[in-house]
Amino acid sequence: MSYATVSDLEAWLAPEPAPENAVRLLTRASTAIDRALYGLAYDKDDPEVQAVLTSACVQQVHWLIDRDDETGAQDDLASMSTGQRSFTRRAPKDSSGGGTSRLTQSAADVLLTSGLFHGYVWTWG
Repeated sequence: MSYATVSDLEAWLAPEPAPENAVRLLTRASTAIDRALYGLAYDKDDPEVQAVLTSACVQQVHWLIDRDDETGAQDDLASMSTGQRSFTRRAPKDSSGGGTSRLTQSAADVLLTSGLFHGYVWTWG
């Protein structure tokens, strides 16, 4: 279950429309939030908690849209171009299991500053 609806995302992105893959992005964002909050106790039925989760979710989706890489396939790529030369390499993966579950800093900030989640919010990257 996603923490935000397509309507929530449209309100966040206004005046831009939500993308066609909004439902999938909201699901991915919610999974990233779940992973970041893994092991923390909180009441998902509390309206204040729900509002914070919604805000973090739409910010996570906004980040996914801006990156134009919803699957995280480019997470381990680094590239550089100088003149007519271009270099691309795959950086080694860390053991944290980052990838598609990485939480953007703005979503982590929403979770941390709410004061509703007692513990450490995990971010990768």
